[in-house]
Amino acid sequence: MKIWIDLRFIKDELYSRFIVQLVKSMIETEIENEYIIYSNKNIEWINSSNLSIKKVNIKIWSFKEQTDFLKILKKDNNNLMLFFNHFKPVFYKKEYITFVWSLKDIYYMNFNSHIKKYKYLYLMEKNYQNSYKVVCLDQNTKNELIEKFNIKEEKINILEAFFPNNWLINNKTEELPVSVKAKYNINNEYFIYSWWDSIEKNYEKLVNVFSRLKNNWENIDLVFLWENISKNINLRNLILDNKLEKNVFFLWSIPLVDKELLYNKSIWTIFPSFYEPFPFRLTEPLHFGWNILSSDLKNTKEVFWDKIEYFSPISVNSIYEVVSNFIKTNKEKYTDYNEVKQKYTIENSTKQLIEIIK
Repeated sequence: MKIWIDLRFIKDELYSRFIVQLVKSMIETEIENEYIIYSNKNIEWINSSNLSIKKVNIKIWSFKEQTDFLKILKKDNNNLMLFFNHFKPVFYKKEYITFVWSLKDIYYMNFNSHIKKYKYLYLMEKNYQNSYKVVCLDQNTKNELIEKFNIKEEKINILEAFFPNNWLINNKTEELPVSVKAKYNINNEYFIYSWWDSIEKNYEKLVNVFSRLKNNWENIDLVFLWENISKNINLRNLILDNKLEKNVFFLWSIPLVDKELLYNKSIWTIFPSFYEPFPFRLTEPLHFGWNILSSDLKNTKEVFWDKIEYFSPISVNSIYEVVSNFIKTNKEKYTDYNEVKQKYTIENSTKQLIEIIK
C-alpha cells in the first residue's frame, strides 16, 4: 500500500510532537507499505527505505494550498492521503483521512473579518464532510463533529492518543550549585502554568486569583513556562494593573534540567482552561510526576480520573477557593501517573491507526 502524508503544519508544539512520533512509529511498524511525506522543511527525525520526502514549501491555509498544492496532489495521483489537520485543497476529491485534535477554533479563534471567518469555517466543514474517514482523539470532539458539521457517526473513528516524550530523551536531572528559585529570582512558593495564551486558556481569571491571594496576605508567585504567553501585552498589562509584577515570572528557553527542578520545587501546576480536547497540555507535569490542579473538564477527567484535583473554571472565586485550600493543607506533592502512562501508549495508538487505515 502507498500512503501519502501531509506534514506541512509541523511546528514545535505538543500536537506536532505527537504526530511526529505516531507517524514515525507507523512507518517503522508497517514496513511493507510505501510512504511519501509532503513537508515544508527538511525531515531528520526518520530515515527509512520505505519513505520518501517531497518538499513543497506551501503554507497551510494559503492561496497556494488551494491552487499549487492541489496541482501537486493531482499530478501525484495519490490513492490514500493522511491529513493531520483540516488544511487541504477543498477541491481535492481522492480518498483521504482527516485527523481532528481540537475544534476550539470554531469557538475561540479571533478573525480579522467576517470573510476570513466564513472562509475558514467553510474550508473546515467541506474538508471534514468530504473525508473518507475522520479521526479524533476523544468522544467530545466526535460529538462536536456530528453536531457542528453533520458528519456521519459511522465515518468518525476515535484514536486513543499518548503523551509525547521525545523532548525528554537523554534528560537526567543534575544537582545545581544554587537552588532553582534563587537562579530565577523567585522569592516565594509558586505555581506553574505552562501553555499558550489563547483566550480559552482563561489566564485572566488566573491572574485575578493570584491578585486575591496577594490581597489576603498569601505571598504566592506564578511562573509561566511558555514563550508565546510571555509576549502577550494584554496579560502583562493585567499583571501591572494588579500590581503583581514582582510575583509573576515568564521563563522560557530554559535548560530542561532547570524545568524539571522548577516543577519539583513548585507547589502545584495549574491549568484553568474553559475548553480542552485530549489534554496534551498536561504532558510536562505527567512526565515529571508533579501534582496538577485543573479545570473540571470531561476530556481531562476521562484521562486522569482521580489522579489530579479539579475546580470550576467559571469564576475567580471558584478557582481561588480550591487554590487557597491547597496552599493551606500543604498536600503531598508527588503523584503516580503510571496507570495513565500504561493506558495511553504509542504502541496502542499506532495499532489503532493502522487498523483505521486498513
